[in-house]
Formats: sequence, structure tokens, C-alpha cells
Amino acid sequence: MGTTNNNSTSCFPPPKQRRMSIRSFYWIEEGYNDSEMTVACENNTGSADPAHNDNGTVYTVSVNRSYDNKGYNKSDDGDPKKPPREISDEEASQQGKFKLSRKEKWRILKNVSAVSCAFMIQFTAFQGTANLQSSINAKDGLGTVSLSAIYAALVVSCIFVPTLVIKRLTVKWTLCVSMLCYAPYIGAQFYPKFYTLVPAGVLLGIGAAPMWASKATYLTQVAAVYAKLTDQLVDGIIVRFFGFFFLAWQTAELWGNLISSLVLSNPHGGDGSGPNDTLPTYDSCGANFCVMNMHSNENLARPDDKEIYEISTIYLACILVAVIIIAVFVDPLSRYGEKQRRNSGAELSGIQLLSATAYQLKKPYQQLLIPITVWIGMEQAFIGADFTQAYVSCALGIPSVGYVMICFGVVNALCSLLFGSVMKYIGRQPIMALGALVHCALVAWFLVWKPHPSNPSVFFIASGLWGVGDAVWQTQVNGLYGTLFRRNKEAAFSNYRLWESSGFVIAYAYSNHLCARMKLYVMLAVLLLGVFMYIIVEILHTRKLRRQKEKERQAAALEATKMPQEPEETDDEIDEIDDKIIVTHF
Repeated sequence: MGTTNNNSTSCFPPPKQRRMSIRSFYWIEEGYNDSEMTVACENNTGSADPAHNDNGTVYTVSVNRSYDNKGYNKSDDGDPKKPPREISDEEASQQGKFKLSRKEKWRILKNVSAVSCAFMIQFTAFQGTANLQSSINAKDGLGTVSLSAIYAALVVSCIFVPTLVIKRLTVKWTLCVSMLCYAPYIGAQFYPKFYTLVPAGVLLGIGAAPMWASKATYLTQVAAVYAKLTDQLVDGIIVRFFGFFFLAWQTAELWGNLISSLVLSNPHGGDGSGPNDTLPTYDSCGANFCVMNMHSNENLARPDDKEIYEISTIYLACILVAVIIIAVFVDPLSRYGEKQRRNSGAELSGIQLLSATAYQLKKPYQQLLIPITVWIGMEQAFIGADFTQAYVSCALGIPSVGYVMICFGVVNALCSLLFGSVMKYIGRQPIMALGALVHCALVAWFLVWKPHPSNPSVFFIASGLWGVGDAVWQTQVNGLYGTLFRRNKEAAFSNYRLWESSGFVIAYAYSNHLCARMKLYVMLAVLLLGVFMYIIVEILHTRKLRRQKEKERQAAALEATKMPQEPEETDDEIDEIDDKIIVTHF
């Protein structure tokens, strides 16, 4: 406690002073929070005199500001009232709520990093294998048929499997079991036949649907908790988490293709100088490429079996490491309200659980997003199969596929992080417009480009630009699904994976029957339709947000009259988890 005089003596006089008839006045001025309290001592003569005092002297203390007792809150009428008691963990559980410290945000970031790292390792194996299928298993179209089987099974699985499996196994263990389903397909590369690769592809497709739905559910729900803990908007956190995830996931293209390129030798390929039949061979590449004419190109010959076996062994080890990371380092979603969310309603029967995904299709937003979601599958199938076969393998040789796709993966990963971060500043619409513009320009370029090994840098530019466009769709469309359908995440992301897989199936189904030029025309038509339907979604959603803001203003006016409010629209739902979190300060 300080004083107003310069000697810093106490305002209250020491004991055993002689009695004084002078009446003294004391003014106590209280500081706020960390500021000091100052006391002014003054007698009736107007001068501060801390030395004169008697035990019988009467002092008057004037306080011009009272203490703020934070143990009590003021009511509307100004009277203090005691704040509500913080409920215990047991009481919170009984009420369907859960308590979290603000420090929990660091644990959430650890979980997001672990999930992202596991998927990166998992798809290092799968992407590296899938990118080679149209080249190393080109005989009778075995590679593309097996990929088609994967995504056909994925379509069926998206309808029936994810909601049921997640309900029974929980999100974490659904991830572990689903990831193991990838191992047989990679193991089948040791003996690639229709009766080994195709069944293994079906098993992979069945496991992929609940895996992707679980991943999306996990990221979306922990994003809602993180937003609550940090007082940020949920939409921005969802996109940021998806951006970080796809940053890690897309680097799988780098590692998987780097492994395949380092293991494979390069006995084929050329520098543009060779026999006279070189020119006709390259003339059949690019948009003029047709699978039925590929046997005349020696660049498409299958590599040595020993090299393929070595690659497959490395990829199998990656699958096992990814499963271990999920099992050991990722916290179960029950820590963040999965149990409360699963038990928030009556227990559903198996048929009701299976119909949840199909019921999602009745929502207008979901119907309008189907074309753009199909496009995402088609463009990924094109870059992984048609581009690598018709452009890269045809002109540069199979061993060059990995190096070109590394460029795709690196650019994709960096742009995924960039778009996830800048979305909160510029919004989703400009980024989506960029993706549409880039892919439209690329498709037009591929129609006229004649690939030739004398200019290899062009292949890297093409794959890098395709990665820019793919990063837009992966981050923004996933985030859009998470924003529009937050209450029914499993069903929404199952539909996302369903229609994306349909795009894969369509692309692989006509892969062996259409030439590259016709494939590009089909893709361009789907892209334009998808962008048009997406614009309608944005317009409808913007109008709905305006109506909701207007209802909020009306609700404030109606509250005084106690009139009933209009029911809220629920097509773009609010996650109930927001009301179940209790933030503590320990």
C-alpha cells in the first residue's frame, strides 16, 4: 500500500501517540486489478499528518471505489448474486456433458498430427501402387480393372458400411481395422492375376469407406472442440484442420513415387533421338493415346518382377506402421464427446443406421454437390492412370512416372496448407474459382499438347498445375461438407466418398474403351456442370444465412413480448457438441 506523501510513511499513525483533538480525514483510492491502492491522509487543517494520533481520535475513511469481488456476479438490478457452482465430472457425465481444460488444445493438435501422419504413411503405399497399375499391369487392362473394383466396392460400402461400423467400433478402431484392409491389395502385387488383384481390390474398397468417414468425423468433431476452447469460428478451424491433413496426405505422392522411381531402373525411355519409328510412337501419345494401340510402344513394357517385389515389400511395411500410429498415439473420440453424441438420441436399429447415409441424399445441398464430388474422383483417376500412361509413360517411360508425380504431390501438399490457411481471409468462393479456372485451362491444354521426351520440364509443370487444382477441391469441398452437415457427419462424408468413388469408377470403366481425347471432353463437361451446381449451393446458403440473421433480430424484438419464435431451418445443422463442452481453467 502506497501513500500520497513523498516520505512513503503509513497513513495510520503508530500506537501510543498522545491524544490529539484534531479530526483527520482519510481518502482511500482503490486501484483495479494489478494497480496499487493509494491512500491520502488529511486532517482538518488540510495537511497530511501521519505523526499526530491518539487512541481516542476518530478517523473517517472515504472510499471512492469498492472492491470487485469476483466470487459474485451482479444481477440485472445491480444486486450481487453468487455465480453457479462448477459441476463435478460425475455430474457433467450424468448431464451428457464433459469438462476440458483450455490446455487440451495442444492434445487435440497432437491427435490431428498423428492422424495426418498415419494417413501419409498409409497412402505412401497405396498411391505409389495405384499410380503404377495402368503401366505395370497393363496386360488385358488388369491394373485399371483392379482399380475400378476398388472404387466400385467403395461406392457400395459408402451406402451401407460406415455408419454401422463406426457405431459399433468407434472412430479410432474403425480407422485401425479399415487401414489393415489395404494390405491384401499390395500383397497381391507379388502374384498379379484377376483372381488375386480384383478380390483384394474389393476388400480394400469395403474398408476405405469407413476409414475416410472416420477420419472426417474425427477431424470435424475435434475441430468443434478446439474452436470452443480457443473462442474461434468453427468453420475456419474445420478448414484449417482439413488443410493440415491434406498437406500431410498429399506428401504421400512424394514418398510413394520416390520409392518406386528409386527402385525401378530405366532401361527404356529416350531423349528424342532414335530410330525412324520414334516419331510415330510419340505421335500416339497425349490426347491421341488409345489403350488398344499401346503394344507398339516399348516404353510401356512391364519392369522386372524383382523390382516390383521390392517395392511391394516396402509398401506393406508402411501399412503396418500406419496402423500402429493410430492405435498408440491417437486418443479415442470419446474424450471429446463421442459417447455423449452417440447416446444423445434413442438407440437406432441396424436398418435405421444403414438408411442414414441414403437419407442424406434427400437434402437439397447434397443433391447439388453430387456433380462437383464426382468430378473430384474423375480428376484424381485421370492424373493417376490416364495422365501417367498416355503422357508420362508413353513419352518418358514407366520409371519416370514417380518423378513426375512427385511434383504433383509436393505442389498439392503445399497448396492444401496454403488454401486451408487463407480461406478465413478471402473466403471459399475465390479459391473454388481458382480451382475451376486451373483445371479448365489444363484440360484445354492437354487436348492440343503433344508430349515429347525432348522437353521433360513440361511434364512437371502439367502435374504441378494439376496439383494446384486438386488441392482446391480436396480442402474446400471437404470443408464445405463439414460446414453444411455438421450434425450428421458420418452420413455426409459417406456420401462424399460415395460420389467421389463414383467418379473413379466412371473414369476407370471407360479407361480401356475410350481414347484420351474423348476422356478429356467428358471430364470438361462434368467440371462445368459441377461448378454451376456449386454456385447454386453458395447462393442458397448465403440467402439462408441472411434469413437466419433476420430471425435473430426479430427474436430480440419478440423476446420482450414473449411471443413464440419461428423454428430454425436445419438443413445446415449446428453441431450439438457445442452445448456439451464445459471449459475449465485448471
